[in-house]
Amino acid sequence: MADTTPILPLALAALAAGTLSSAALLSYSVFSPRCQFWASVVRGIPQRDGVALTFDDGPDPEVTPRILDILATHGVQATFFMIGRKVEKHPEVAARVHQAGHTIGNHSLDHDHFGINRSVDYWRKQVGETQRLITEATGQRPLLFRPPMGFKTRSLARAVREERLPIIGWSQRGYDTRPGTPDALVRKLLKRTSGHDIVLLHDGVDAQRRDAASATQRHTAEALPAYLEGLAAKDLRVLPLLEALLPAGGVQSQP
Repeated sequence: MADTTPILPLALAALAAGTLSSAALLSYSVFSPRCQFWASVVRGIPQRDGVALTFDDGPDPEVTPRILDILATHGVQATFFMIGRKVEKHPEVAARVHQAGHTIGNHSLDHDHFGINRSVDYWRKQVGETQRLITEATGQRPLLFRPPMGFKTRSLARAVREERLPIIGWSQRGYDTRPGTPDALVRKLLKRTSGHDIVLLHDGVDAQRRDAASATQRHTAEALPAYLEGLAAKDLRVLPLLEALLPAGGVQSQP
């Protein structure tokens, strides 16, 4: 008996399935911090007993100095991925971060939540202007870049490559932009943090957050002492990110 299965519906179903798969792959390549389709992403350090702390979305005139004081008390260095517009507004805070011996990375000019739709020229300005602002405030050209929210596109990757900046991701995050108590944040972080981790925290609030007008990262600063003490109790060393990566060739010095 001849096969009477309609060909057109099967073909349309196969086309739809292929389209959905392609869309899912594209979404993963852009939105997943782990994906390295558009560019290589550094997500850990080689030291099995080491942890690198990073803070995003500053500088903030209230929270960043508090975090600097806590880090100094514990003899710890961190990396601050700064938004260019905030450096432009608070250059003295960026300068203090640099003077305290911490690394400053580029976190784009505007931290645009819709930057995934933008052209390479847009990203050249986002990256290049932030390089200029941080260099003017600190005297040091940033050597590292972290995309806003970890999103990556072909245009962003090209602009970052032209500046010869490695892209830094993370392996653990505190989700400290969400409501919560310092104690809960410490418990969550200590449960998850282990050797090789790059930990993402926040010292500032990006302007495009829905609650940007009222939000603060004070609870991150309040949680930090107990978190650092907990890491020491787990025999984990907090290492400067650049120093941790350089022996492994993870970052190349820039002229």
